[in-house]
Amino acid sequence: MRVSGPMAVDNLGFQTVWRVSISERPTPEWIQHFGQQHDATMLCKPTLVSFHRAGILFTSDAARLSTWVKYLDKWTRATNVSVAAAHEKRRQEALAQSAVWKGLVADADADADG
Repeated sequence: MRVSGPMAVDNLGFQTVWRVSISERPTPEWIQHFGQQHDATMLCKPTLVSFHRAGILFTSDAARLSTWVKYLDKWTRATNVSVAAAHEKRRQEALAQSAVWKGLVADADADADG
Protein backbone atom coordinates (compact mmCIF):
# COMPACT_ATOMS: atom_id res chain seq x y z
CA MET A 1 0.00 0.00 0.00
CA ARG A 2 1.15 3.52 -0.73
CA VAL A 3 2.58 5.30 2.31
CA SER A 4 3.62 8.60 0.72
CA GLY A 5 2.69 10.98 -1.99
CA PRO A 6 4.89 11.31 -5.05
CA MET A 7 8.32 12.82 -4.55
CA ALA A 8 10.40 14.10 -7.46
CA VAL A 9 13.71 12.26 -7.72
CA ASP A 10 14.97 13.42 -11.12
CA ASN A 11 14.09 15.94 -13.80
CA LEU A 12 14.25 14.94 -17.46
CA GLY A 13 13.22 18.25 -19.02
CA PHE A 14 9.46 18.13 -19.56
CA GLN A 15 9.18 14.89 -17.59
CA THR A 16 9.94 14.17 -13.95
CA VAL A 17 10.86 10.85 -12.38
CA TRP A 18 8.64 10.36 -9.34
CA ARG A 19 8.94 7.97 -6.42
CA VAL A 20 6.02 6.77 -4.32
CA SER A 21 6.88 4.88 -1.13
CA ILE A 22 4.99 1.68 -0.40
CA SER A 23 4.62 -0.21 2.87
CA GLU A 24 7.10 -2.96 2.04
CA ARG A 25 9.47 -4.20 -0.62
CA PRO A 26 7.40 -6.12 -3.17
CA THR A 27 8.16 -9.75 -3.93
CA PRO A 28 8.91 -10.89 -7.47
CA GLU A 29 5.47 -12.56 -7.55
CA TRP A 30 3.80 -9.30 -6.50
CA ILE A 31 5.69 -7.33 -9.17
CA GLN A 32 4.64 -9.89 -11.80
CA HIS A 33 0.96 -9.57 -10.81
CA PHE A 34 1.29 -5.78 -10.76
CA GLY A 35 2.57 -5.79 -14.34
CA GLN A 36 -0.44 -7.81 -15.45
CA GLN A 37 -3.03 -5.21 -14.41
CA HIS A 38 -5.13 -4.24 -17.43
CA ASP A 39 -6.91 -1.08 -16.29
CA ALA A 40 -4.69 1.65 -17.73
CA THR A 41 -4.51 4.64 -20.01
CA MET A 42 -2.26 5.18 -22.99
CA LEU A 43 0.26 7.04 -20.80
CA CYS A 44 -0.35 5.39 -17.40
CA LYS A 45 0.49 1.71 -17.64
CA PRO A 46 1.85 -0.67 -15.02
CA THR A 47 4.51 -1.75 -17.51
CA LEU A 48 5.96 1.79 -17.34
CA VAL A 49 6.63 1.45 -13.61
CA SER A 50 9.78 0.18 -11.96
CA PHE A 51 10.41 -0.83 -8.38
CA HIS A 52 13.31 0.09 -6.15
CA ARG A 53 13.28 -1.28 -2.62
CA ALA A 54 9.97 -0.14 -1.09
CA GLY A 55 9.28 2.40 -3.80
CA ILE A 56 7.53 2.69 -7.11
CA LEU A 57 9.24 4.81 -9.77
CA PHE A 58 7.52 6.31 -12.80
CA THR A 59 7.98 9.21 -15.21
CA SER A 60 5.29 11.81 -15.72
CA ASP A 61 4.69 15.45 -16.34
CA ALA A 62 2.97 17.45 -13.60
CA ALA A 63 -0.38 17.48 -15.44
CA ARG A 64 -0.71 13.68 -15.26
CA LEU A 65 0.65 13.19 -11.75
CA SER A 66 -2.74 12.84 -10.02
CA THR A 67 -3.85 10.34 -12.67
CA TRP A 68 -0.73 8.28 -12.05
CA VAL A 69 -1.32 8.24 -8.29
CA LYS A 70 -4.95 7.19 -8.82
CA TYR A 71 -3.86 4.29 -11.04
CA LEU A 72 -0.99 3.27 -8.75
CA ASP A 73 -3.45 2.97 -5.87
CA LYS A 74 -5.88 1.00 -8.05
CA TRP A 75 -3.17 -1.34 -9.37
CA THR A 76 -1.77 -1.87 -5.87
CA ARG A 77 -5.19 -2.84 -4.47
CA ALA A 78 -5.88 -5.17 -7.42
CA THR A 79 -2.44 -6.73 -7.13
CA ASN A 80 -2.91 -7.39 -3.42
CA VAL A 81 -6.20 -9.18 -4.19
CA SER A 82 -4.64 -11.14 -7.05
CA VAL A 83 -1.64 -12.28 -5.02
CA ALA A 84 -3.85 -13.26 -2.06
CA ALA A 85 -6.06 -15.30 -4.41
CA ALA A 86 -3.00 -17.03 -5.88
CA HIS A 87 -1.74 -17.88 -2.38
CA GLU A 88 -5.15 -19.24 -1.40
CA LYS A 89 -5.33 -21.34 -4.57
CA ARG A 90 -1.91 -22.84 -3.82
CA ARG A 91 -2.96 -23.50 -0.21
CA GLN A 92 -6.13 -25.27 -1.34
CA GLU A 93 -4.18 -27.33 -3.88
CA ALA A 94 -1.68 -28.34 -1.19
CA LEU A 95 -4.52 -29.37 1.15
CA ALA A 96 -6.15 -31.40 -1.61
CA GLN A 97 -2.84 -33.08 -2.46
CA SER A 98 -2.28 -33.83 1.22
CA ALA A 99 -5.74 -35.42 1.46
CA VAL A 100 -4.99 -37.59 -1.59
CA TRP A 101 -1.73 -38.78 -0.03
CA LYS A 102 -3.42 -39.50 3.30
CA GLY A 103 -6.07 -41.50 1.46
CA LEU A 104 -3.44 -43.48 -0.42
CA VAL A 105 -1.55 -44.21 2.80
CA ALA A 106 -4.77 -45.27 4.56
CA ASP A 107 -5.68 -47.56 1.63
CA ALA A 108 -2.19 -49.09 1.65
CA ASP A 109 -2.40 -49.66 5.43
CA ALA A 110 -5.82 -51.29 5.06
CA ASP A 111 -4.52 -53.55 2.27
CA ALA A 112 -1.52 -54.53 4.40
CA ASP A 113 -3.77 -55.37 7.37
CA GLY A 114 -6.37 -57.18 5.37
